[in-house]
Amino acid sequence: MIDVDDLLAALIIEDQSQITDTLSAMLGTSGTFVGHQEHQPFLPSEVTTTVLAAIQQSPPRSEAIPESTDMPISPALSETLAAASELRERLQSKEVRPLHLFAAVLGQKSKGAQLLRDAGITEERIVDEIRREDAF
Repeated sequence: MIDVDDLLAALIIEDQSQITDTLSAMLGTSGTFVGHQEHQPFLPSEVTTTVLAAIQQSPPRSEAIPESTDMPISPALSETLAAASELRERLQSKEVRPLHLFAAVLGQKSKGAQLLRDAGITEERIVDEIRREDAF
């Protein structure tokens, strides 16, 4: 199953503008990817390094999955996605963006979420950033 820390790892890669490098390594290609835009990262790089390393060092939670199988999501990830949608509604944002998902992840009991909280990343700080972005 795809779990909360899997989503968090993807969000960190996106936040740190590592999508091109990550996809290039996975696909064995190089170049630019359509629709990819650089932005100012929200999370400090030292925090992301620590969180990604901890997630990668976690033991696998299941056996290898055949490439032709749909990947189910865990109940905790389902709750996280619903919380992100509720936050979008509460803040009257046009769409759920990565920061909505980061805020929702902080409400979960995952290893990665705890590391973010330990680093001083709070839902309030993320909500303030969402409001700032929504004002533009």
